[in-house]
Amino acid sequence: MRYLIFILFPLFGFSQDHLASLQKSLSISRHLEKDLQELCDQIGGRVTGSKANEKSVKWAFEKFKEAKVKTWKQEFEMPVMWMEGASKFRVSGEIEFRPLAVAKYQTPPGNYIADLVDVGSGSPEEVEIVKNKLYQNFALVETEMCLDIDGLFNEYVHAATVEALLRKYKVKGIVFMSSRPQKLLYRFIPSKVVENDLPQFIMAREDAKRCLRSIRAGKNLKFMTTVRADIGGEFMSHNVLAEIKGSSKVDEVIVVGAHLDSWALGTGANDNGCNVVMLINIARQMQELGLKPKRTIRFALWNGEEQGYFGSWAYTKEYQSELDNHKMAMSVDIGSGEIIGFFTNGRDDLKQAMEIILSPLNQDKSLTMIDVPIIGTDNFDFMLEGIPNLVAAHRPASYGINYHASSDTYDKVDFTSLTKNTQLIASLLWLYANDETDNIDLHRQSRSEIQSIFDKHDTEFSMRMFNVWVPWINGDRGRK
Repeated sequence: MRYLIFILFPLFGFSQDHLASLQKSLSISRHLEKDLQELCDQIGGRVTGSKANEKSVKWAFEKFKEAKVKTWKQEFEMPVMWMEGASKFRVSGEIEFRPLAVAKYQTPPGNYIADLVDVGSGSPEEVEIVKNKLYQNFALVETEMCLDIDGLFNEYVHAATVEALLRKYKVKGIVFMSSRPQKLLYRFIPSKVVENDLPQFIMAREDAKRCLRSIRAGKNLKFMTTVRADIGGEFMSHNVLAEIKGSSKVDEVIVVGAHLDSWALGTGANDNGCNVVMLINIARQMQELGLKPKRTIRFALWNGEEQGYFGSWAYTKEYQSELDNHKMAMSVDIGSGEIIGFFTNGRDDLKQAMEIILSPLNQDKSLTMIDVPIIGTDNFDFMLEGIPNLVAAHRPASYGINYHASSDTYDKVDFTSLTKNTQLIASLLWLYANDETDNIDLHRQSRSEIQSIFDKHDTEFSMRMFNVWVPWINGDRGRK
């Protein structure tokens, strides 16, 4: 890691007053609060393909139009539809009760009943002990508590590893203990994503522990569920795009994105409504101030992110002929905690450029440039296309425990930090778009250069975990 201390330098050929005016105009969070309340409280959770998601597309489009920013929708195809309905769950046998649980994405709808088998944490050694009990039964997997972003990544890795192992034993399904306390439920994707054929569930931590105590006391339990879900094949969704045209280098594009979709257990406040309203507010204030960056700044509100970043992937395919002129793509997608730096995604040249480009800012703090590739949000397909890409790194705040959960609601957003983050992202965009040196003239990487980043950072497992390794290797996704 390298640390960047901001000090004040002469600005690069444009007025310092413009930057100061932009920061001042973004110092008040009233637009952020009002817009986010509309998005979260009035529209709610926004699963791609749902009526709420369609409302959010219309809402975001109108917000940009009201700001008098050039705005359009990009239509793209989603591969499958899946939205859970009112599923039912029951534990029976020597004890009986109705646990709180949810199905993971793409769990096939239907009626299921089988024995519940304790596999501990799902390690090979623990599974070996009960292997003769697993065939066509449900494996109950114990998890560690997740309270921060590191815990989230560990949970994804753990779930993917256990899923791969248990598939070999032909289990009927997997029941994962919730990693959150107080019966908090959440949802995320299985490792096969849209091709998932294995029923998988998250059971409330307290209910799963009750089951484990009973099984370990020698009692036999069955898990019964009726999974209800609206399912279907391909359907069309939309990204919302807006831009402020460049004044002199109009064909050179800086993309900044946040995803509009969310899961429906909560209302998608920290993931990722807070950063949606951030981008709308930056565009609004730049337009109100009449600011004209040298390069074009394009704001992207992506859809289909939660199922595999399908909206941003569609963008890289539709705008393939323009990608050579995309100077940078940034994703802001880790909640409303204070931004403490940026992931530069395996590109040392970008890390060095950021240190120079951000130097005009007068800050009393340091930002960390973290040069490791992030796989799991909308920077990914830009990375696959060799475009310099950033992901904002935040303090954890309340992000981890509320991630994809029923508790991801408006009241969890830190508006003080969100306001500061808005000023920082706007300043970065302005500086990047107006840089007159060769600092951002970073080359678009070749396929072999991209692969070398993956090799250096050993990303194959993570990419397989999100079901994107094979499409990359096959040439179906990313630069040819």
